[in-house]
Amino acid sequence: MQRQNVNSRGLGMELAWHRKAACKTLEQLSKQVGMSISALSRLENGKREPTSEEVAAILAVLGVVGTERDQLLGQARSASHSSMVVGSKSRTYRAFEADAAVITNFELMVVPGLAQTAKYARAVVSAVRANSSDSDIDSTVRQRMERKAILTRKRPPQVNLLVTELALRQLIGGPRVMADQVRHLIGLTELDNVSVRIIPTTVPTHAGLGGQFVILDFEDQPSLVFIEAVTTGLYRDEPDDVAAYRRQVENLEAVALDKAGSVELMRSISCDLDGLANGHVWALGVAEE
Repeated sequence: MQRQNVNSRGLGMELAWHRKAACKTLEQLSKQVGMSISALSRLENGKREPTSEEVAAILAVLGVVGTERDQLLGQARSASHSSMVVGSKSRTYRAFEADAAVITNFELMVVPGLAQTAKYARAVVSAVRANSSDSDIDSTVRQRMERKAILTRKRPPQVNLLVTELALRQLIGGPRVMADQVRHLIGLTELDNVSVRIIPTTVPTHAGLGGQFVILDFEDQPSLVFIEAVTTGLYRDEPDDVAAYRRQVENLEAVALDKAGSVELMRSISCDLDGLANGHVWALGVAEE
């Protein structure tokens, strides 16, 4: 049986989204592009590698044009590849995240997106995308908040968050925003499906110094590794690559505090931040609301 690769899976998700946005059923699309319903279904599920001609025909019927059309055709031309590069604001990651059974996220400098408060997220996005418009920032923050719904849905994924103490002590948005963010993290530890473990600053070097990453595990599809940059995201699904990042997780877990120790440290950090908030006027970075 042919292994489903990340490019075909991501492309299928995008085509399915555009079909639904165009209010078309598989049966309607089938008649218009001359493909069987089963072939289209397998394509949308990532179980069949499409040709660029098939994708072009589908996009024409769905009215997809411009940059988005070019990007999807580019994915179709490299559908057999075991890696995929897409824009970091793409729907692809949100779709993969929503389908995952287990999400393991290591962050070196910031709180993971699924655990961010709205004010903290705005401070992060405003800093990273300093040239973006207010409406673009608002849209990104709104999408990030919407993603968090998976944590408390009927069948939520297991979410394992590994974060450095340094990330929790950075005054992103100011001490009050940061204190609320740390308390939000503490609250998440009360969910049965969420694990938050902190790597203390007493550990000077560790396996995560190379940067952040996410491992996405699925019930019936191959696992993925996602590595995000400022404007793009890289997906890898080769078993050797995934195994290498699992070893990274094992090494990070070996130096991270356990649940009780992590909660104790976070409570201490939130108290420190409250002290800063009450004793100083925050004048740098993104102003508090």
